[in-house]
Amino acid sequence: MTKRTGGQADPEITAISEVHAALIELESDAQFRVLKYVADKLGLSDPVHSTSGSTRTDEPDESLSTKRPPEDTNSKVEEDGDLEGVSPAGKKWIARSGLQPNQLSLIFSLGGDEIDLIAKSVPGNSKAKRMRSVILLKGLASYLGTGAARLTDQEVRETCLHYDALDAGNFATHLKEFASEVNGSKETGYTLSARGLAGATEMVKGIVTPGKVD
Repeated sequence: MTKRTGGQADPEITAISEVHAALIELESDAQFRVLKYVADKLGLSDPVHSTSGSTRTDEPDESLSTKRPPEDTNSKVEEDGDLEGVSPAGKKWIARSGLQPNQLSLIFSLGGDEIDLIAKSVPGNSKAKRMRSVILLKGLASYLGTGAARLTDQEVRETCLHYDALDAGNFATHLKEFASEVNGSKETGYTLSARGLAGATEMVKGIVTPGKVD
């Protein structure tokens, strides 16, 4: 990877950031299709496995296999049971976030037919701040259940009402304040951006670790 000096951004780092932002909300199979299509268009062969100056081999790497710890079957069964109903994208998010199912169960209805926001309260000392919390947490609940952080205008308003976060007269104004974290409209519904999903992650960590959320 080429380094840049003089304050210039590394184009490779910029490209990685943009590609990651474009793919993060897609299912894993869709992510693979997009990458494969782009690789084909660019004339790249097997971009996942090929590296400059190296030869691909199908022989297993014994040095890695000997270091792999034995699989704990009981732990895997318990984990799968705790994550029943969670989408593949949601499971990846849980693994990346370092959170445990028992922690998330304080906020979301894991293990049910539909994953929803069930926290007793949401962060925020004003309706505007609680509205942001509702949108981020409700969007994350959708992401855990379906793999897409989408929610309807009706869902947002009803949940805001439940958490005393609905300021009907300033609803549209507050939405504009969250424009970097949530996209959409009343007609099309709302979707968390990559920044919104990151904000939801930090919010959840703060909730399960008291004292970390304003």
